[in-house]
Amino acid sequence: MSAHADLLAPFVRLVTQVISIQVDPAAIGEHTTIADDLMIDSISLVSLVSLSEERFAVDLSAHAEAIADLRTVGDALALIASAQAGARDPLAIAA
Repeated sequence: MSAHADLLAPFVRLVTQVISIQVDPAAIGEHTTIADDLMIDSISLVSLVSLSEERFAVDLSAHAEAIADLRTVGDALALIASAQAGARDPLAIAA
């Protein structure tokens, strides 16, 4: 089981709100790429970050560089988990 399994389902629900393509939510996993598989552009990413902050009660505004570097759903989940844990390094949990 994934380290971020508890975050995956609610995050996937948020993803389905911002993407403009039809994707089976069950097909979205931690290795799903944000840009290539989900076709999330920078504007949609801003929306996804905002929804994630609201849903997971985190503040990601200080992590702009980490957000710009997100490649996969797993990267996004690691960033959210890190923000929830209050970690200084937003990618520390992903390592």
